[in-house]
Amino acid sequence: MTLLSPLFPCGPVDLGDRLNALPDDGSVPGMPDWQWLHTPGHAPGHISLWRETDRSLIVGDAFITTGQESAYEVATQQLEMHGPPRYFTPDWDAAENSVGRLSALKPEIVITGHGAAAAGAGMRHGLDQLSARFKDFAVIPGSKYLREPATAKNGRVYRER
Repeated sequence: MTLLSPLFPCGPVDLGDRLNALPDDGSVPGMPDWQWLHTPGHAPGHISLWRETDRSLIVGDAFITTGQESAYEVATQQLEMHGPPRYFTPDWDAAENSVGRLSALKPEIVITGHGAAAAGAGMRHGLDQLSARFKDFAVIPGSKYLREPATAKNGRVYRER
């Protein structure tokens, strides 16, 4: 997948007035009972959505439920917990902290940006294991960004040191 990354679109997209800042109180406009949680790592402004009433968690790419680095795993969509996609995650310390925060919520169901939704005790066990051994399971040994993490300027844009 990394070899294909030069083919991915990389130019800016002008969203004009269709993009609005989220409220500071954590609420989500138009989604009663939901709150947003800042979960950086995969991207500096990454958020996840949490609903306490039924313990539902939409995590985007804070973690995923299939291996994105393997064409075979992408094709078979075998359910297993993974950290955020390795090829586009520049801040592994923030990603680890985000997974820990999400695991501590003890969700009943998770919906990720890659892979199938997962629920129940088995999912929570897998998420707890991912959180406890994040660097073993999620991070590429010797990764450039592990040695030299990118930093977020104003919480919005990653800059290499």
